Amino acid sequence: MTMILHARTNLRVAVVLAVAASILISPLLSAQGGQGGTAQQGGRGGVRGAAAAQARDAAQVPVVGTGMILGQVISGDAGTPVRRARVTLSGAELRGQRSTVTDDEGRFVFTQLPAGRYTMNASKAGYVTIAYGAKAPGRAGTPIQLADGQKLEGRPIPMPKGGVVTGVVLDEYGEPSPGTAVRALRQVIRTGEKRLESAGTSTTDDRGMYRIYGLQPGQYVVTAQPRNTGLGILQTSVAAEIESALSQMQQQMGGRGGLGVLAGVAGQAGRGGQLGDLLQGMAGGRGQQMLDQLQQQLDPDGQTSVGYAPVFFPGTTSPSGATMVEVVVGQERFGVDFQLQLVSTSQVSGTLSGHDGAVPAGAQVTLAPLDTLPGLPGATQTVRANQTGGFNFRNVTPGQYRVTARAQIRLPQPGTETEVPAAQMGGRGGGRGGRGQNVPTEILWAQSEVTVDGRDVNDVALQLQQGMTITGRVVFDGTRLLPPADLTRVRVTLTSVGTQDGEFGGVPPATVDASGRFTITGVPPGRYSLRGSAPAGTGGPGVGQGGALAAGGAGSWQLQSSLAGGRETLDFPLEIGPNMNVGDAVITFADRTTELSGLLQDAQGVATSDYSIVIFPTDPRYWVPQARRIQSVRPGTDGRYTVRNLPPGDYGLAAVTDVEPGEWFDPAFLRELLAASMRITLNDGDRKTQDIRLAGGLP
Repeated sequence: MTMILHARTNLRVAVVLAVAASILISPLLSAQGGQGGTAQQGGRGGVRGAAAAQARDAAQVPVVGTGMILGQVISGDAGTPVRRARVTLSGAELRGQRSTVTDDEGRFVFTQLPAGRYTMNASKAGYVTIAYGAKAPGRAGTPIQLADGQKLEGRPIPMPKGGVVTGVVLDEYGEPSPGTAVRALRQVIRTGEKRLESAGTSTTDDRGMYRIYGLQPGQYVVTAQPRNTGLGILQTSVAAEIESALSQMQQQMGGRGGLGVLAGVAGQAGRGGQLGDLLQGMAGGRGQQMLDQLQQQLDPDGQTSVGYAPVFFPGTTSPSGATMVEVVVGQERFGVDFQLQLVSTSQVSGTLSGHDGAVPAGAQVTLAPLDTLPGLPGATQTVRANQTGGFNFRNVTPGQYRVTARAQIRLPQPGTETEVPAAQMGGRGGGRGGRGQNVPTEILWAQSEVTVDGRDVNDVALQLQQGMTITGRVVFDGTRLLPPADLTRVRVTLTSVGTQDGEFGGVPPATVDASGRFTITGVPPGRYSLRGSAPAGTGGPGVGQGGALAAGGAGSWQLQSSLAGGRETLDFPLEIGPNMNVGDAVITFADRTTELSGLLQDAQGVATSDYSIVIFPTDPRYWVPQARRIQSVRPGTDGRYTVRNLPPGDYGLAAVTDVEPGEWFDPAFLRELLAASMRITLNDGDRKTQDIRLAGGLP
């Protein structure tokens, strides 16, 4: 029976989705498709031998075939041939990739291709790299399904010219600043959150001009990173002028003459700089107050540190105050100009102490600004604490900062009571428990916040603390496989989630004992997902009936659930704070997975690949970054799609004409899709075929 779903029109969502077929296939019968199954190899002994034999057999199969792909690369604006463009073809059957260069007519050909599924993209300097079949640069392309002996002439690949951002960088006096690095950072969606990625860099010439080209359409943060070299003379000059002004102020503070002299110094030092502003203020009647400020900013040697701060368009040193620069296809965006700002810089120093009084060797201290943007590079400094725990950061510009410390120690071994720093044991520690190869490690952490306002901060005290502990067990829920014989080979890891990834560095893997119990020690505060992987299992007695896995065969275990602190950490992050230990974690592996596949057809019933298919949970609680329940896939040239490993649940299925990578994690976008989607339910181990037919045209 065919069911028609009329949806509200949307510029990107298909008008109507029609269900052509919905067939449930028994997971037991379809899981392997015959005796012996796919035999995904792992484990030990005979399984390893079978894997080695399979690898040898595969190596003997030549990666050549009788298929052929032909095509042409054209310019996205005029449709003229693009010569000397590089076209790259990738696919599992190639065990890598092949590349070729277009001729004077923009044409290319790949020959002797085995049957399989391929992706293809075109690139050239000054243009934006684009995938075959993509709706726009940066979008997913259309996979090419090639049959044995097939000659496929693909549609032309329209490669757009890259956008350009250009401007001038001036110093604090309004003069050109040559040799200044300028970077364009594009806002993208990664793992469901907006982040910045470097898209292009340039260096100013003798006129202070820069030009960044080859940019794909999008929103950009443009920043100038001046070189803080050759400032010693300037610092000495600043200090000398301040000392002279202070001397004259002390001698003539009450008289007109003193203010007149000060005004003269201000006139010489002003030139639009901060020193001139400061001295002018003193001459204007705020003498004693300004004098006190100057005295506070001088270090014991009578020196004031100054430096150039990174500047963000349109001229702010605050990343959060940056204005996005919009670039469209082929556009040259002029006038993205900067004027550098000279600011007082400071030293931030302090002492790190161990939780037991001693400072572990190799302890690292990181200074990170609180005013930043996710993915912004070069915003943090990291140093190692010395033997007495001292640390020091130089040339720190004004702002709010978080100081974090991290140390790694190896836990006492049986029969000893001494904690040994990991740096003294060689290697990085960690690893799997129960195999005698490595000693378990623990992370110690400390954290504090400081304000930098141009004066040195010398009293930062950090006290290392022991991290929290997560304990639990692994469970195997199998209908075809036996649990692994050696549970110590199960790997359990804790992964940071969100924009605070890696704030304290990685957490060592858990130790898993022979009973399946595991322990993760030294967990710093943060948001985490608890994950695991298990070696292959073998079929048990009596499970070789009806095409299921034969006894003695090998199959894979899939991570099904990860409960910790009463939360499903595969769906919602586990938030760990100080003194928050978790003792009830359960990681479940199953030998069943879900699979949803089907055919996408247009209104005339012809297979089409011009849409992206998005599948997502109908429950908005699961609309979170990195959600395992949200996937997007482009059908191949044959119109077929496959989505695997979705957890059981109720889902919406929609076809969209254009979607930015990662946009399917955006709750606002999913809200639009929900009303225009068809509904489907996946149960544990389901293999479903769901064909989709688009009724009517696009709005």
